[in-house]
Parts: sequence; C-alpha cells; structure tokens
Amino acid sequence: MAKVIVIGAGIAGLAASIKLQNKGHEVFLIEKNENVGGLCSGFFVNDHYVDICLHWLMGTQEGNNINDLWNEVGALSNDVNIISLPSLGSFEYEGTTITFHRDLDKAEEEWMNISPIDKKAIHQFFETVKAVANLMNIAMSKDSRRAKAIDLIKLSPLSKQIIMSMKQSREEYAQNFVSPALKFAITHSQAGYNNMFFFFDLYGIFSKGNGDIPEGGALYMVERMKNKFLELGGTLLLNRTVEEVIVKDGKAHAVKTNNGTLKADYVISAIDPYYTYNKLLKGKYSSRLYKSLDSNIDKNTISSCFNVYITVEGDISNIDVPTGLHISPIKVGEKETDFMLVRPYYYDSNFIKDGKTVISLFIDQDHNDYMFYRSLDEKSYKKEKERIIKDMIDSFLIRYHHFKEKTEFLTCFGPIELNKRVNTSYGSFQSFSFTNKSTYYINNGKIKGIKNMFLIGQWTRSIGGTPTALLSANEIVKFIK
Repeated sequence: MAKVIVIGAGIAGLAASIKLQNKGHEVFLIEKNENVGGLCSGFFVNDHYVDICLHWLMGTQEGNNINDLWNEVGALSNDVNIISLPSLGSFEYEGTTITFHRDLDKAEEEWMNISPIDKKAIHQFFETVKAVANLMNIAMSKDSRRAKAIDLIKLSPLSKQIIMSMKQSREEYAQNFVSPALKFAITHSQAGYNNMFFFFDLYGIFSKGNGDIPEGGALYMVERMKNKFLELGGTLLLNRTVEEVIVKDGKAHAVKTNNGTLKADYVISAIDPYYTYNKLLKGKYSSRLYKSLDSNIDKNTISSCFNVYITVEGDISNIDVPTGLHISPIKVGEKETDFMLVRPYYYDSNFIKDGKTVISLFIDQDHNDYMFYRSLDEKSYKKEKERIIKDMIDSFLIRYHHFKEKTEFLTCFGPIELNKRVNTSYGSFQSFSFTNKSTYYINNGKIKGIKNMFLIGQWTRSIGGTPTALLSANEIVKFIK
C-alpha cells in the first residue's frame, strides 16, 4: 500500500484521506490551522458558536449518491439530526415580501396574489424549477450511470428555457417580471454571481428535500469526519505549513513543511490551485485552464463576502432564514450596495446561549473588493472594517429597530480574512462562478508533468462548494494504487 500525503484538511482533504485510509493506504493529512474544516468550519466567540459556511447541504436526503458519500466519510449518519427549513428565504422590497417556499405550489400561488400581472412569468419560473429538480433527482440517483448533464437537459420538455437560463444572469432573468419586488428577490436570490440556471438548480434541490442542514452545522460535521479519519488510523498534522512539494524526474517525492520533510508515494493538494502551482510547486508547473480562468476573471468572477456576526436577545423567529433586505446604499469594499442578507440561526440550539441568538449579516464581495482591501495599510484597513461593521449593523437596526438595545457585535470576516485562513485566491468562498458569460468547466485533478500528484477541492469545477469538494475527492482516489 502507498504512503499518501494530503495537503489541506477541508472537506476535500478530509474526504480523500478517509477513503484512502479505509482502503489500507498510510495517509498523512497536513493542515496549517489548529483545526480542520478549511472554509467549511466554525468557531466560538464569547461562548457563541459562529458557523462560517454551512447554510444548506446538498445530499441530506437518503437514497442518492451524494448522501451515500457523506455517510461513507462520516459527515452524516443515522445519528445526525437533519433540520428542514420551510423556505429558501424571503426578500423584502418596499413593504412587499417575496418568499421562496419549499412548497413550490404554495410559493407560486402567493406570488400570483402579489403580482397578478406577472402570471405567465411566474408560472414559467416554477415550471422550470420543477423540471430542473427532476433532472437533478435523476443525476443523483443510485441508478444513474453518470449521464452528462446536457444530455439530461435535452430530455426535458423545458430544455430551451433551461439552456437559456445558463446564458442569463439573475438580474437579466428578473426583467421577465413587472413587479419590482419580484425583480429584487430573483436578482438577489442567492449569494455570489452564478447564473440563473444555478438558482433553478439550488431551489429545485431544496424543494425536493435534498438541501437541508445537519444539526450543529459545519464545525460539528467536520469534527465527525476528523474523528472517522483518526479512528481508521490516519495521521493528522495540525499547525503544519507546507512550504514546497519536492519534485524529481516527474514525480513528487516529498513535502517540505515548517517542521521537517515527509516522503511520499503520492501527494494530493486539497487547497487553492493557484497557491498549489505558484507556491508549493514554485511556478515550475502550470495549468492552461486556471491561467485562462484567471485572465478572464471578470467573466468567471469569484464569490467572496463581508460577513458580520451579531447576537440578538429575544424572539427573532419572525425573521425568515434568511431574509434579504433592501437597504440604503452603503459602501462595502470597492462598490456600493443596497442589499444585505440577514441569516438568523434560531433553528439550531447550538447557536443560542443565555437567550441570545447568533445572526449573520452578509454582503457579496468579489476580486475587485479583495484588491481594494489589499491596497490599504493595516491601520486604514482596520478603520475601514470598523466603518463597514457599523454601517451593516445600523442597516439591520433600521429594519429591526426594536432590537437596538439587545444587539451585540461578535466578530466579522471578509476576503482578507478568508485568504489568510486558507490561502484562497482573492479571498473567495467558492471557486470561479458559472456566470452568464462563462463556460462550465471540470478539471480531472491531474497535474501535467507530475505523475503522482493530484489536485482536488471545490476549484476543480465551476461553482464549487461542499458537493464539488466531496465529489472531487471521491473521483481522485481511483488514481492511487
């Protein structure tokens, strides 16, 4: 059996390590932080639990391939309580609330009552959600033989609408509606910059009950994965920074860390590809795909965020999970925005302590915002953060003014902090987006010029996220002999 070094203990690194250790390989999992999870993790601030990632998880429903994989790596099990929310969120615009109910018929009827003039567009919207949901059920079913997505789409009676949605931004699609509230809700219906098709996909999965939340969120999920790896006999090296992958004669022979060098038969990098190529491989190897994506980043766009966490004392159950607010414009990073997402965590007791519940305030960011923050010196950046925190909390309290004396700031993070934590390019929380201007891509994980080194993680295909990280780990294991 082989000695395998896995760099990065996020979802992809943990999943690959578990599967390889379970096959009898000797696995060393190296993580630069003091805990596992990478971007999918959480921590405690003043005894309050903050989840920096998991708002919903694809594959929570039994009977599909992704659920099987989550169970195989210990992320889910029969003992894990799955929390189902009644909606994907509500969006408020000038006194009108648009809700994306899990019950699609209920949502359609409610939308029709709000804007009868949009009857045709509303019906077409929900018919497309249902069609995409059915396609995803087929794609994830145990009987599926890995049919290509485009072939499945062509079988749908709504194939034209589905394919067209790949070429439309959410803002462009929203122009099909007359109601300003519906336009606002659809434009801001998801975090990041993915095209309209991705939202149909997301909403469809959610409506089928396959996008729920494991109790305890990210921290508890990755801890289960860590424990499974250790129980199998794997070696976890925390607080260990990888400085270089040593390559000789087209093979990765060893990994140099800040605490010694480890030899290996195989090396798997489960971190950002740019950091892998430019830092770990010292720029001696390259990828045509990632060079192209980076040089056309305005078309592909990465998704980051500025996230402020607060606690609120009292009953907050009247705030939907999440609620999108139309706010007075505030400057966050490089641009002004009139939208902020409010996510209360009252559905899970882990987020409630002494009658105070954690709430996150979220604003989208991209590579331009990251570069803006990078241009500031330490003192200026600190001052800018303090202003943004105040503006975001003030925006929350304008809408929920009755919580003014019951709100406390916990912590925050933005693109700079995300980059520091896991070396993610431009401080992103997802890989390159699948926008209306980009082409969907999948990378097979092989590194040209190195026979025994592979790349896994959410950056291996458009959109990214935890499912991509999991699937890429599962697919790469077959190359390890």
